[in-house]
Amino acid sequence: MRAKKCFGQNFLKDPFILEKIVQVSAELLQGQKLIEIGVGLGDLSERLLSLSSLTTYEIDADLCSFVLQKFSSRKFAHPFSLVHCDVLSIPFSIDSSSSLPKEVAKQTLRITASDDKKSRVESKQGWLANEPYILVSNLPYNIATRVVLNLLHDPLCEGFVVMTQKEVALKFCADNLSSDFCALSVIAQSAGEITLLFDVGKESFEPMPKVTSSVFTHKKFKDFTHIESGFESMLKAAFSSPRKKLYNNLLPIFQKIEQKNLLDKIFAQESIALNARPHQISTQKYHHIYNTLKDFYE
Repeated sequence: MRAKKCFGQNFLKDPFILEKIVQVSAELLQGQKLIEIGVGLGDLSERLLSLSSLTTYEIDADLCSFVLQKFSSRKFAHPFSLVHCDVLSIPFSIDSSSSLPKEVAKQTLRITASDDKKSRVESKQGWLANEPYILVSNLPYNIATRVVLNLLHDPLCEGFVVMTQKEVALKFCADNLSSDFCALSVIAQSAGEITLLFDVGKESFEPMPKVTSSVFTHKKFKDFTHIESGFESMLKAAFSSPRKKLYNNLLPIFQKIEQKNLLDKIFAQESIALNARPHQISTQKYHHIYNTLKDFYE
């Protein structure tokens, strides 16, 4: 089966890496629904089915047919569902659940341990499930950031183990004072505990990509509900010019609401130097800034 560039496909073939991902997933999985994005050649899916029932989303119809044929004569300990659709086309709302489009639901196929016949399943609530879930995936590079952001925002996603381009992983997993620390890092830390696990070399894939990949995991805080849009807007302003002073990046917001003195007060209260750069401020302090600001912001 040939990989398609248009879908950003690089098939993970290294059995050692596959097993490491499954081991990490087993530690994170505590009875939640298990979901995967991108079925590939079915190598990771097959191993994940040793842990739990699995629902996999795949945009490539040819891969769906390939894996369904590959799995048709096999018996698994848990049910397997394959959904043919683009996950980024599935409506997602932070405030309220939305169901899969009818045309997507019609393309949902299931293979169970006791019955390998194809059958349609009901539309689901939320982004990828209507119940708490864990996602495990070797994400296509071209959609990785958008997918991870959706997972971070979705309160039903209680955690994930993903592989992305190393550059993307470093941004999500960076601590403040690191040059990689950015708005993505703050959002990830605001939603839960994030851990960079290990790198995966180019030779582990077919075809071989041009970049190194990394696997990282995220576990949501138990009391997580949502990330406020105003907070994200503030972060966008704060990191708009990463090499410039944070004070200057935030100043237009406060000038707009005629509260420049408030910005000065916040910096003094939080002991933030006026020449501090955005990456030098902790996630906690960004929340302190926003909590003081939000009565005036927006």
